[in-house]
Amino acid sequence: MGEAYVFDISAKAENDLSAKQYYAVELSAADQVDVCDNVADIPVGILQNKPLAGEAAQVRVQGITRAVSDGTVAIAVNDWVGTDAAGKVVKKAVDKNFAIGRAMDASAADGVIIRVLLQPTYLGV
Repeated sequence: MGEAYVFDISAKAENDLSAKQYYAVELSAADQVDVCDNVADIPVGILQNKPLAGEAAQVRVQGITRAVSDGTVAIAVNDWVGTDAAGKVVKKAVDKNFAIGRAMDASAADGVIIRVLLQPTYLGV
């Protein structure tokens, strides 16, 4: 499945994000993003590039993206995923969790890059 339709935004990297490509990011200030650092964070999207602090961060907010999985709980195709406390995607299945999208690939290991169809939602299970 290709990435035919995507929508990215640009914001300033609050910190050095050069090692955080494909991690979930949140708005940290007006026109600034940083890696999500709490499981309750609401990600704005997934970082597409490797900006240093103050540089432009390209953030995928719609479409299909690659994302780094955390491997704590196995992710199956079609599972809802959101952020862990380090910006990696993790399976979300608890009532009142925020999910950024659905997994298009499975993963059971930390650091595996999977595809995610971005569909932000607030889970009511």
